[in-house]
Amino acid sequence: MEVNMSIPVLNADKKEATEFTLSSNKNFAKYLDINTDDCHVDELDLASQGCILPLKDLKIKHDTTDELAWDVAEYHFYEGNKVSDTINPSLWINGKGNSYAGVFEVLKDKIYQVRGIDIANLSAIRGKTGWIIQDVMSTVETARVSIELLEKALGENIKDNIKAVIISHSHGDHYGGIRGVVREEDVGPDEDTQIQIYVPCGFDEECVKENIFAGFAMGRRADYQFGTSLEKGPKSFVSSGLGLALPKGTSSFITPTNYIRSNGPVIIDGITVEFQLTPGTEAPAEMNNYFADYKAFWIAENCCGTLHNLYPIRGAQLRDSSAWTGFILEAMTKYADKSVVIFQSHNWPHYNTEDDPHVIRKYLLNNAAVYKYIHDQTLLYANRGYTAKEIAKKLSVPDGLKHNFYARPYYGSIPINARAVYTKYLGFFNGNPNDIDPLTELEEAFTFVEYAGPVEKILEKAYTDFEKGDYRRAAYAAGKVVMAYPKNDQARYLTADAFEQLGYTAESSVWRNAYLQGALELRIGVTDAIGKVGAIAKSDLTRCMSAELLLRYIGILYDNHKGSEEELEIKLEVKENTYGDDTTSTFILNIHAGVVLTYPIDENASENSIEAYAKLTKAELFALIGKQLDTVKDKIDTNSYELLKRVENNLVNISDLGHFQMIVSNDKPE
Repeated sequence: MEVNMSIPVLNADKKEATEFTLSSNKNFAKYLDINTDDCHVDELDLASQGCILPLKDLKIKHDTTDELAWDVAEYHFYEGNKVSDTINPSLWINGKGNSYAGVFEVLKDKIYQVRGIDIANLSAIRGKTGWIIQDVMSTVETARVSIELLEKALGENIKDNIKAVIISHSHGDHYGGIRGVVREEDVGPDEDTQIQIYVPCGFDEECVKENIFAGFAMGRRADYQFGTSLEKGPKSFVSSGLGLALPKGTSSFITPTNYIRSNGPVIIDGITVEFQLTPGTEAPAEMNNYFADYKAFWIAENCCGTLHNLYPIRGAQLRDSSAWTGFILEAMTKYADKSVVIFQSHNWPHYNTEDDPHVIRKYLLNNAAVYKYIHDQTLLYANRGYTAKEIAKKLSVPDGLKHNFYARPYYGSIPINARAVYTKYLGFFNGNPNDIDPLTELEEAFTFVEYAGPVEKILEKAYTDFEKGDYRRAAYAAGKVVMAYPKNDQARYLTADAFEQLGYTAESSVWRNAYLQGALELRIGVTDAIGKVGAIAKSDLTRCMSAELLLRYIGILYDNHKGSEEELEIKLEVKENTYGDDTTSTFILNIHAGVVLTYPIDENASENSIEAYAKLTKAELFALIGKQLDTVKDKIDTNSYELLKRVENNLVNISDLGHFQMIVSNDKPE
């Protein structure tokens, strides 16, 4: 493409906030009564309250590389009370609060938290003979250091006195640090001699579904949700809304020992922990719990100092806002008035006080109200015939709730949540026949350019919109040119500049991160931009998967285009090998028309007559998945090794997954 000379020659440099961006942030501050020259709100007092070991310059090294997993100093730009021109004033409050790093006393001599060195918190609850750890952060490195910091702050040996771990839900930032807290050999079902790991029912399967089945796609999309390639600073990454950033460390997994299947009390190390299951809320498998001895209510990630996602842009199952509201209200009726503190996996606690004994009730009620508002008003507009995109423009935080900074849209956002509610009830189709068989993004871009072009004319109009401060229209039009002609630098830089200004004004950290990550990739390219944030320990998690889930994963990795004519059937006997359990499960692996069908059978099934068989462990099944079958050939008892090789030959290489474009199509035109 020729360079368009009707607009200035653009470049890949970061830009300052424009006059329109400055005005937008100023007006937003006025809307929420924020003094940007000397910002102070009650939430910041709560964020710093109870710090018994502040961390100003802590650096945490990665276990196996020369990189730092975490550096507290990267967030020193939050020092002082003046809000940056390139950060939405409300989001600045969230980031400022999360920048307070240290060990915090939640309840004296009873409950402590480590915050500010991971996107998530690690909480330690004193039992009768030792400690209960509640959620274990994202990485081994940050979790290990958290235990060390607790020991330093309290002057106690905590590492050797951990009696149990409770993991609230099936997201990696809550279980990924487990090997930094306990050793796998110390974990097991014996309550008297081994460490117990408590999780909600369905935990293992949901971890696999999210982090394995769609893990590579989610991981790449997470680059945008969390801005994983961005530097830290006022014109780049400032917050994740839930906390600061994802650490660049090592994620891990250990199979749990205890599954909570119903609400009620459990005695753990001599204290009463009352569980409240909340399936289908922030995670498919999640639970709150009440520490009755201490009158402390843990609300997991169901209320966490920000409006949450009903649909995270990294991708996940849609969440049920109606059920979410119901579980919050259930918690309110059971625990609000008898608790002295409510604390959670992200951000900071809130307390009932003598001046206001209903703080916790209000906290829960206001959070529930926001989710219910989004749910009800979305469906009201849908029943009036509005589309998901139109509804997203109609809703905003109700005036009566807008000053509750703990429920502002720092992570989730009302427009995306409204679209999630619409999709959960009505699906992606908006009712217009034009969208029954839609053009692909690439086809749409070429059509747009063909009808509205030439390219020079489109970019000229887009630049005019940019100069007027209409960054959304500018990004849309220039982005169509980028999709159609990815090598047009003028289009790339104009889209990037528009994204950047949109990021500077976004209250949602997710929106900001996506815009700025997109701008970075448009400016320097995808290969250089993709970050090295600690990936989910897929080998660790896969090793703990059941044989049934491993076989389902084979179906996902099978390339039907390559193996469409494959027909085979083999009986597999797989040893589970979990905590000394040598149970063997029998399955049929049937490839029919290039489709992998796997299912368990018992001793009475007619499929037992199938002559082809293989007896193997999960480790050997994993070797098949990793296309390393020959390395374990001698360990497999089989009369049909060639059938296993035929399966392996049609699997994709795992290493080829997860590296793809986000703004430019990965589908090459024919």
